[in-house]
Amino acid sequence: MKVITIATHTNHHLERLLASTRKFNIEIELLGEGRVYTAHDDKTKWTLEFLEKQDDDEIVLYTDGYDSAFLRDTKYIEEEFLKLDHPFVLGTEQNFNCDEPPISKFRYYMNYPRGKKPYRFLNAGGWIGRAGYVKGILKLIEKDGANDQDILNQFITTNRDKLKLDHDHRIFSCIAGRSGMEDHDYVLDANGMIKNTITGSHPAIIHAAGKNFYGMYKVTSKLDYFPEETFTEEEVKQYEKSQFWNRLTAKTTRDNYLFHFLLKLLVVLVVLSAVLAIFLS
Repeated sequence: MKVITIATHTNHHLERLLASTRKFNIEIELLGEGRVYTAHDDKTKWTLEFLEKQDDDEIVLYTDGYDSAFLRDTKYIEEEFLKLDHPFVLGTEQNFNCDEPPISKFRYYMNYPRGKKPYRFLNAGGWIGRAGYVKGILKLIEKDGANDQDILNQFITTNRDKLKLDHDHRIFSCIAGRSGMEDHDYVLDANGMIKNTITGSHPAIIHAAGKNFYGMYKVTSKLDYFPEETFTEEEVKQYEKSQFWNRLTAKTTRDNYLFHFLLKLLVVLVVLSAVLAIFLS
């Protein structure tokens, strides 16, 4: 199995990932090292360059470089991948990321495959698959300047069997959309392993999509092999701001897109009711 990430330069965020690879003796290849990341499609292009050099049956694991870290070894990951019995398995999150105009985004949302909440939606920051199969999918969705997550979220609405989502966070655990819930969602069990309390799984990779580094630290700080991190007052305030809305979402819809759609609809109805009351008075 080959393990890859995209990283053009080193910083303390990449060091978090590398500290975890050292812990589990994982050899990771940094794609894009020394290159300039100009657009989101660079990730797809550089990944395809790597996949072109691999045997079609080679198992390849990708994880984002600056906002993810390993919690388990590759032996466990490969075993879980084989159990999932699909050539392309991707992580999941609570957010529906699809950068489209509102009507188009709503259409994609309505056509999205049903899946377990709260981790219903595809996250492209972590995946594992057979090199030849993954290469074929990435060639299909490659588009200049496009974010692979947006395109894959559109792709899965009409190609449901071509991708498999890790709804139970058996391999990938993405905290996007649940900032502020980390102390509830993740605990250190009696064996010293991180457990996802929602799914009952012990994920192999933690991923803080959306640069939620403070939330990620609430998980990694439970383990002794991660470096200490400090955060600015602004970062903490931003975290606390999102915490309120995400807790409310978690207790209601467990779906960020649906929650904000209903919230906006409620605001529109209140405004219309107020206007109507003024008109009739």
